Amino acid sequence: MTFALIVVTIICIIAAVITFSLTQIEDKNYNSDSSLANLINVYLIWLPAGLIVIGITGFIWYII
Repeated sequence: MTFALIVVTIICIIAAVITFSLTQIEDKNYNSDSSLANLINVYLIWLPAGLIVIGITGFIWYII
């Protein structure tokens, strides 16, 4: 349980650092189409892929 809490904390810190660093970048070619494309990438590709990886990792961890 302690190990899982440490891993979750590290992942949250890494995510916060990445988010804060990306928000500092100014995009001079920003428009709503690129914003929508980025949201589609996150919600339709990266989020499900991340959940699958977490699920497989948890399953392997449970078996071992």
